[in-house]
Amino acid sequence: MTDTTTAPPGWSSRPYAEQDREAVLALFEEPDFRYRTDQPDTRSAAEIVRLLGDDTQVLLADGRVVGLWALSAEGAEHGCHHLLTLRLSTEVPDAWWRSAHHEVVRAARWRQEIVRLSVRFGSDDARGLRIARALGLTEEGVLAGVTARDGERHGLVCFSRVWSPVS
Repeated sequence: MTDTTTAPPGWSSRPYAEQDREAVLALFEEPDFRYRTDQPDTRSAAEIVRLLGDDTQVLLADGRVVGLWALSAEGAEHGCHHLLTLRLSTEVPDAWWRSAHHEVVRAARWRQEIVRLSVRFGSDDARGLRIARALGLTEEGVLAGVTARDGERHGLVCFSRVWSPVS
């Protein structure tokens, strides 16, 4: 029998569609599900759908919706610099993040050249910061005071990974 608490599942993803609406809205009920927002459990359904955009992919673990991800170009399109936004449900173990991140990045790099991949987490996002550091990403610094939550200002911690350009 496989230990589902640590063993990574079979990953797949698809573009967000109406069929995913209920499962995706449920993710945003988790106060720690910070996909494109630092206050997910305060957003209305309409606000959540606007956050998703056309680039959002639904992440499935063995066919069950467990997260969202999106990849967007940063800077000049030909620069091969991208921002990855990835969030998994608090119901899945942290150990799955490494596997999910690896599969998402592998799929993205198969589709296009990526020289620099950025990932960002709020300075008050303990889980996101723990995950980014466990992934071995390079911590680049903090953009201070860009968000407000619970009456306090918080920064945005920037992480990255760089690959050699394809010749």
